[in-house]
Amino acid sequence: MRRLFFIVLLTLAMSTQHACSEDRVVFHALSFDLDIDSPGIELLDCQYGETLGPSTAHEVATGMARKGRCINMAGSILLGDFLYVKWRDKMTGKVYEERVDLKSRLPSPKEMQGQTIYFLVDDNRLFVYLVPDRDIGGKRNHLPPGKPANGPDIYDYLDVRTIYPDNEPPKVRGGSQRARAERDAAAQGGKP
Repeated sequence: MRRLFFIVLLTLAMSTQHACSEDRVVFHALSFDLDIDSPGIELLDCQYGETLGPSTAHEVATGMARKGRCINMAGSILLGDFLYVKWRDKMTGKVYEERVDLKSRLPSPKEMQGQTIYFLVDDNRLFVYLVPDRDIGGKRNHLPPGKPANGPDIYDYLDVRTIYPDNEPPKVRGGSQRARAERDAAAQGGKP
């Protein structure tokens, strides 16, 4: 009888854990373009939650691959509790790493539907953004008039929210050298 009780208890615990995991599987994306947004850095390591990245569980378990290599991905995937990024400044050789708690920063799984978590490195600081769902050619989630643009240069027309670091004022970051030069010139009141 005792054995049956433990089997039932274990089965219940496993099914509850499985149901909780399914609730956190949502269509969303993880995206970055460090070649454009952060040309002075080299990505050394990255992990988004407990996802395996492009490796299989067997490859990770046997040491043939490491867990969590970040790739640009979108689909119905498990919502990550954290984002870990490790990078090297190509100019100085100095290595940096940050682990961002996403669990307390992201909206509910239902509200995450269709959104993109986007990260970049600027001045050797990690920035993580939540890019809203949008429709091509439409105006859904576009930046309201008068509100300053924020986040990655490629999304400067959308109402992007900074989720890390906390209390960072709105600013457009990254983009091509030309886009950066144009922003710097505009900030100084001159022409590029």
